Amino acid sequence: MSKGAYPDIEAMSASLDEEASALSDQGGSLAWGIFPRGGPTRSANAEIPYRIASMTKSFTAAAIGLLVADGLDLGRPFGELVPELAGTAIADRTCRQALTMGTGFTKDDPWADRMESMAPDELIAWLRRGAIATAPADTGYEYSNLGYAVLGIVAEALTGRTFTELVSTEVFGPLGLTRTGFDHTDFPDLAPGFRVDLDGGLHPAELTGPGVFSPIGGVISTVDDIGTWMSAHLDALDDLEAESGSLPHVLAGNQQGRRLMESQRSEHHAETLIYGYGLETRLDSRFGRVVCHSGGYPGYGSHMRWFPDLGLSIVVLGNTTYYPAQRSVQNAVDAGWAAAIGKPELTIDRSTTSAPVPRYEAKPAQIQTVLAAANLVAGFDDAVSDELFSMNMDLDEPRGERRERFSRWRAAKQVTAPFTEADLTMVSPLRGVVTVPGTPDQSATVTVGLNHLVEVQAINLSA
Repeated sequence: MSKGAYPDIEAMSASLDEEASALSDQGGSLAWGIFPRGGPTRSANAEIPYRIASMTKSFTAAAIGLLVADGLDLGRPFGELVPELAGTAIADRTCRQALTMGTGFTKDDPWADRMESMAPDELIAWLRRGAIATAPADTGYEYSNLGYAVLGIVAEALTGRTFTELVSTEVFGPLGLTRTGFDHTDFPDLAPGFRVDLDGGLHPAELTGPGVFSPIGGVISTVDDIGTWMSAHLDALDDLEAESGSLPHVLAGNQQGRRLMESQRSEHHAETLIYGYGLETRLDSRFGRVVCHSGGYPGYGSHMRWFPDLGLSIVVLGNTTYYPAQRSVQNAVDAGWAAAIGKPELTIDRSTTSAPVPRYEAKPAQIQTVLAAANLVAGFDDAVSDELFSMNMDLDEPRGERRERFSRWRAAKQVTAPFTEADLTMVSPLRGVVTVPGTPDQSATVTVGLNHLVEVQAINLSA
């Protein structure tokens, strides 16, 4: 590693100050912290609690790791661990597959992010309605909240304790995370989360309470507490004599890469991304090993990242829906590295290659649902929306705003007729991309995502 690999703290701080100012101008707020090991901390709004969204998965993985010491077999099927899951499509999947995003169940953020307070028996009943996977288990990386929700069900079945109490007692408590929890009513000073409308206006986001989907993203915390959490992971990597089954031993193991995600390259560096247990590991040609995780939720966006070879960690928490905190951290780190090597004006443009996943073929019903949803962009129809939309859709964007957004995009892209199957490419059984015909660069696209019951959970338009 070159001596100039350690990012310049001043440049990183300046980058984050700029991001915070931009969000403040919009009406939101940013909390951030840079924690050099053995050096002074740089931070802003470090004591204000935010929902940390999918960064929660690192706490879920820690709790599951502690149960392994009590006899949990990570390779045992869910249907055997929780008999109520027998007969469902996820019954033959395992804790290890769920931890590493290898169950083959699809990315389900928009729907799952709205389902936190669902009860375990409600989720099991939902699965019994015929939830489908998009790929065989263990054939590739497929980010799925569903697997982490089932991990919580397993933890409760094995311990007889609620998942939130288990994590609070066995993880938060021992590490002194006194400003970290699951119930927003315990945090009267919680940074309010906002939805951003079509014209950039902010609207209060609905708060959800603890339930079966809390393991995917229910934790509320502060920059200071996440700084302690990141430090605990750095310390765990140094603790070579940690007792098997202890929290440091579990945290060290969770940082080991286990499932290839993708590779990223630029003219100046290369990164390989690998998912571990509730954490993502990167091998970065500039810094060596990097460990991180992002989070996105209605009203919030977050990212934490630490550099074991440098003894450095950084976290960003924002309070708008799916705030791009990973981008903010990445920009800050890139700026810090560029300054450290004496090229402060250097920018890094990444190209990404994802690890292949052999997904199942889409069935006619799935194809027709995707096509019908895409055609709402060509001509909005409330009756069709009522039939197709998952419950998250009108919560994520009021129907009037969605109709207006589609109308503006349709005019800008000169969409004049309904889409046909000839315009559609099914990326997986639950995701399709329509390319608007007649556009010179073929860049105008409508992407439709379905949840596991083939309900529409997202309709995204290209820029």
